[in-house]
Amino acid sequence: MYAVIKTGGKQYKVAAGDKIKVEQMPADIGAEIVIDQVLAVGAGDQLAIGTPLVAGATVSATVVSQGRHDKIRIFKMRRRKHYRKQQGHRQNYTELFIGKIASALGESTVAADDLEKIEGIGPKIRQVFAKAGIVTFAQLAQTPVERLKEVLHAAGSRFGLADPGTWPEQARLAAAGDWDAFKKLTDELVAGKRA
Repeated sequence: MYAVIKTGGKQYKVAAGDKIKVEQMPADIGAEIVIDQVLAVGAGDQLAIGTPLVAGATVSATVVSQGRHDKIRIFKMRRRKHYRKQQGHRQNYTELFIGKIASALGESTVAADDLEKIEGIGPKIRQVFAKAGIVTFAQLAQTPVERLKEVLHAAGSRFGLADPGTWPEQARLAAAGDWDAFKKLTDELVAGKRA
């Protein structure tokens, strides 16, 4: 299922699980927002087009980050007039993780898991992984340890001290719902590492 939404004067085609950058919104990181300006919703061969909005359709999203795009350089010159002007501009953006699309055609959801249940992951590391697109236990379980280290080092030197060696193993058990084995494994760990 997909939807076409309108925010910040622009239109975006989104599906559950997508990450998009939209014009800046006044919201805190981790906040849940609901976008009700849905112009169209499609599911399989069905398509509902609004006039201008689809009645009752909503898109729920989580704010992943607030940031600024790369600089755009502006250069103006008038020949033979000794006129040159150079400027730069960086547009603010809000990055959203699309969690749920609800309409008369049905509902499509991708729920983010609480990665802080993993021994060694706190709120800051969870935010770093959310920026990298890792929001569920299954995604963490499929990510190699080397890739997790790269994401942590790219986020800054203080995150480089974390050891993600057992995180995919813990995430596999959590994704499978084997909480007894998960608890047994986490009891053996100290700060996410084997003692």
